[in-house]
This record gives sequence, C-alpha cells and structure tokens, in this order.
Amino acid sequence: MLLGEQEQFLSYNGEVLIFQLSKTKHVEGEADKTINLCVRRMAFDRDTKLFVQKSSGVFSMSASHLKIEIICCSCTMDSRTGIILPCILMKKKKQNNVVKYLLLLLHSSNQFEKSFDFKLDYELKEDIRLFTGPSILWRHANKLFYISSNTCTVLSAPVQLSSVVWTGEIEDEGTVVLGVRTACLPESEDEDKFSASDRAIWGSEFLGYTIETQKILTGTFFMPHAYSRVVSSVYVCKNRMLKKQLRISLVAITHKNQLIWFQDGLPKGVCELPYEKPRSVKTAVTSSNDLLFIVSFASGNTCVVQRRDSLQVASKWQKVKSVLVDDFIGSGNEQLLLLFKDDSNTDVLSTFRITDLGEVDYASDTNCEHDVPAAEGLQENGLLTVQALETRLQAGCTSVRELRQHLGLKKRVILESCRALIDLVEERTHILPTAKEVKCRREYRSLLNSPEPFEGLVSLWDDVENPHSLSKETSSASKVPEHFIEKLWQRVVGDSLVVGVKLTESFYL
Repeated sequence: MLLGEQEQFLSYNGEVLIFQLSKTKHVEGEADKTINLCVRRMAFDRDTKLFVQKSSGVFSMSASHLKIEIICCSCTMDSRTGIILPCILMKKKKQNNVVKYLLLLLHSSNQFEKSFDFKLDYELKEDIRLFTGPSILWRHANKLFYISSNTCTVLSAPVQLSSVVWTGEIEDEGTVVLGVRTACLPESEDEDKFSASDRAIWGSEFLGYTIETQKILTGTFFMPHAYSRVVSSVYVCKNRMLKKQLRISLVAITHKNQLIWFQDGLPKGVCELPYEKPRSVKTAVTSSNDLLFIVSFASGNTCVVQRRDSLQVASKWQKVKSVLVDDFIGSGNEQLLLLFKDDSNTDVLSTFRITDLGEVDYASDTNCEHDVPAAEGLQENGLLTVQALETRLQAGCTSVRELRQHLGLKKRVILESCRALIDLVEERTHILPTAKEVKCRREYRSLLNSPEPFEGLVSLWDDVENPHSLSKETSSASKVPEHFIEKLWQRVVGDSLVVGVKLTESFYL
C-alpha cells in the first residue's frame, strides 16, 4: 500500500488547524492496518511571536488494501445546529477501482464525526466544493452532481457546465452554483447572421443554478457573458435583493492574468496581476477597513490587490505554501497568514508572516527572502501607514466638530431661555427668531467660519411673512394688563429649560 504523508491547513476561529494523514508502517503478517487522521490546533502567541499547540485529536480508519487521501477541507455550516464547523473530505480507493468518499466534521472537543459516505466508479477531480449541510458538489463529464447529509444520495443537476467558478449563498435563493456552459442561442435567430466576433463572444455564457429550488438564474446578474471565456474563479463579496432585483458585487480572476471588479453585472475596475496562471481569490477586511483581494497562483506565488480609488497590487510574495485569512492575533479584525515553503525545516509553521499591510506585521524571520524587494516594500508599507493615519485623523476631526456643534447648541438653548425669562420678568413679549432670520444668521456665521448661534432652534409660531407683524405684536403687548400671571414654573428636560405660565382668567390673547 502506497501512502505518503499529507498536510492540509485550515483557519478556524483564529486558530490554524493542521490535518495530517500519518504514514502506516508495514508489519509482516499483519492483516489489518490502521490509518490515523491527526489534527493539531495551533494558536499564535503574541509574546513569543510563535505558534503553539493548544490541543490535538485523532481519527482512526481501517485501511486494509486501501489508498487513503485527504481531498480537501473547508469550514461549512452544520444544518442541524447552524454552527460552522471544519469539514474534511477523505478518499478511500480500493483495488477494484471502486472509490469510497467519507466526509468528517470536527467539533471543538477535537472529536471527529462521520457525516456521510458514498461510493463512485470514478474519482472526483473537477470543481470539488464543500458547502452548507454539509454538502459536496463536483463536476464530472460536464455534468453537475451533489450530495448532502440530509439525503445521503448522489443527485444530478439538470444543467451541463464546462466549469464551475463559484459556489456560495445568495439572499432569498440559498446555495447557488455559478458556472459556464455552451451558449444557447434562440431558435428563432439565424446563426449565419452572427458575425465571427459575435460567435466568439456568445460561444459560452454564465449560468446560475440554485441547489434548493433547482432554479436557473440569469448569468448577467453576475457578469456579462463576454467574460465567460476568460474568467477562471470568482468571489462574491456582497449580494442583496433590492426592489425584487438581485444586486451583486464580486471580483473575478481571468486567464489573461487580470483581476476585475464587477458591480451589478458591470465591470468597474481592472488590475494587471504580477504573475501568470492565477488559481483562486479570497478577501480580507483589515483594521483600517480596507478590502483586500488575495490571489494565489499555480506557481506558488501570492499577491494582494487593494481597492481604493482604483485596483492596485499592494504586495506580493513568492514560494508560498498556503494563505489563510482570520483574526490570528485577536484584534477583532482579519489578517493574512502566509505559510512559506521551507525544505530545511519539517515544522509546517516554521516560516510564516502575519500581516494586514498596515499596523500588524509578525514574521518568523525579519529578513524573510520571500518578500518583495526592501525598498518597494518599505515604500508600500509607508504609504499604507500614512493612509491609515489620515483616516484616523479625519475621524478625530469629525468627532471634534460634532462635539463643538453639540456644545454650541447647548449654549444657544441656554441663552435663548435666559432671554425668554428676562422678557417674562419684565412683562415683555418674547419673540423667537423666524426661520428666515435663522437662515440669514447661518449664512452670516458661515462667512465668519464660526458656530451658528440659532442652529437647531425653530420658531414655535407660524412663520408668516408680514411687514406689519412686528408692529402688531408691539401694540398688542402694550395692551397687556400689568398683572396677568397667575402661576409660573420651570423644569429642566434633557438639555432644555421648559418654562410654564398660567394666565389669569381676565387675560385673553
């Protein structure tokens, strides 16, 4: 039995899970062999700046006359509890070419749970995806198949796809598969009417398929069909239903070594990638609220594209074994964990870097040879640091400005209340400023760049423009008898001083 050691890495709740399939030693005369699937939970220690093992677990499998492999692993939701758990897909290949697949769940107690298994007469090789259920989806002979823990039966989708570029959740639709298929032209159209360029564009198209409802979604919700010939992988960043219309924001990588940003089905930005053959793309949101796109390449290189005013390559690394995204340092924001290839050390976490391209930067070796050139790296990090400081400064200025406006409003309320009390004591009619007067004073104060004295105060009387209103109020005030107040009281309500007056029965407005 040929069995070599295998390793798979997965980030989960800020920890790094390392799955290893141990190598069985052959003992002569022994009929049964046991293969152990081991997991180690590694956490980053900010004091020592190293990863330390927190716990471990083992799952034993009988492997007589079997070749066992780890196919893939991912974090998916358990539909029974709604909890996201690590999932591991295993393959057991027998000598008669019957292939058995086993899906395992890993719990917080490091106990493995067998979710389900199934048998096929062929091996899974194309577009294997794990998603909610847990469920498994794959493509074989341009047909789409899937199986879930609820049915434990292999089902076939009524669509033919030449590739699958994305699988995930969409609001009100559930699990959706986005793929590429041969374009289905309308039968009423004469194919000869299409030019050579039209055939090149419409030779293939995007197609969305919902697993739960078995519904077809128009591919143009995601991207124009013209991109179906070049797009190799997609990451949907945001999706929502607005006025019964599906709105999607996504990023795609192409065979032309490009990263393209799409919003509501239209391209909004493009970035040339520094390496060839991009393989996958994922995202990270850093402490400065920056959205980073992490692109992995078939050569083992990795780059990060930053989205600000435009899409730009922010950093790049070479000889990368794996890239994980999680909150590894416990700061409440995501960071990148780059695991580098190091043939001189058997420890899988011997050479690494944790960074968010800003304030966070931990490395196992400060002189890491996998980084970009020093001058370029310092310049990029300096620019990112300045941009982060500018963002904090702007937020601080906004807070100070809001505080000054709040204090100014309190001062104006107290000042206007004092004027009202003075007029009341002197038995004069107090007239609040009209909306027009407030507007004029606001314009005047804005010219002087000083706080508005009556901002936020509104007249309690109807502001009807009348040139004789002031004279009428003055004459009416002169007719008011000297003793018309029966009771006077005041209350403080929040930031306001409320004054109440009870008039005598002989006084009428």
